Amino acid sequence: MKDTCTLSPTTSDAGPDQTINSNTTTLNANTPIAGTGSWSIIIGIDGIVSQPNNANSSFSGIPGGTYFLTWTISTGCAISVDTLVISLSNQNPGIPCPGIPSFTYGGQTYNTVQIGNQCQMRENLNIGTMVTSIGTSTAHSDCSNNGIIEKYCYNNDTAICSIYGGLYDWDEMMGYTSTVGGQGICPTGWHLPTDAEWCTLTIYLDATVNCTNFGWSGTNVAGKLKETGFSHWSSPNTGASNESGFAALGAGYRYSSGGSFQQITWLASFWSSSEATSIKGITRWLDFNYSDIERYSMNKKSGCSVRCVKDD
Repeated sequence: MKDTCTLSPTTSDAGPDQTINSNTTTLNANTPIAGTGSWSIIIGIDGIVSQPNNANSSFSGIPGGTYFLTWTISTGCAISVDTLVISLSNQNPGIPCPGIPSFTYGGQTYNTVQIGNQCQMRENLNIGTMVTSIGTSTAHSDCSNNGIIEKYCYNNDTAICSIYGGLYDWDEMMGYTSTVGGQGICPTGWHLPTDAEWCTLTIYLDATVNCTNFGWSGTNVAGKLKETGFSHWSSPNTGASNESGFAALGAGYRYSSGGSFQQITWLASFWSSSEATSIKGITRWLDFNYSDIERYSMNKKSGCSVRCVKDD
């Protein structure tokens, strides 16, 4: 007998990843033209899809939890599967920027937070194609100026990028220019923070911060910037209150000299668009064990997290 099972399913689209300040959300998958759709939770505890066959079902989970869901469209002959990542925050959402509570860029939704006179992204940037970090004995980058935005994902795992955002070398972040405060890989209308803007942000939160020298300073500025709890930071996550709503995660970094990934949940490292030298960019470091902040110069071939600032 000939095989008559030939109907192909509609290509599955689970919708953009979501990071929300709630324990419930609405799913946004595509409605099948051919086949039947079904949601499954593949990672995450105590998540509930209220209507598993509804592309726009409601979903609920534990505040602070991260969930991986699949939307599977099946005809009985074949299936098409797409994955969605949902992060439910139990953090202080801060004050959304006036008129721009959130926006979509590269298929991902970003929330905003107003801190002083700066409108900040509330999540780490996660745009571009992952490149594999290859271990060597010398300082190097595996990214190149090829017209494609490229990122590292911790341990070369795209699922970690979905939670912590991408890690970018300085030149890739800058779009291979040296324009301080330029757009770089940020969306239109946004720009890469300068060292001076990091200074403004941190002094607004903690007047004891010293922006003149490299090194650790401040009293509780890192605590005001760090997400609370231990979902994305190691214990004791000293001082963490997330009073600002910035919700920094312990995303770790890529070490330039060997290409290894280090200190996830222990450290957050954020680039500025300002140079320390021709081979080093200026960063800010937050640590799981401290409530102050470090102004640090880092090899441009390293991989660090990126936040964007809204243009005036």
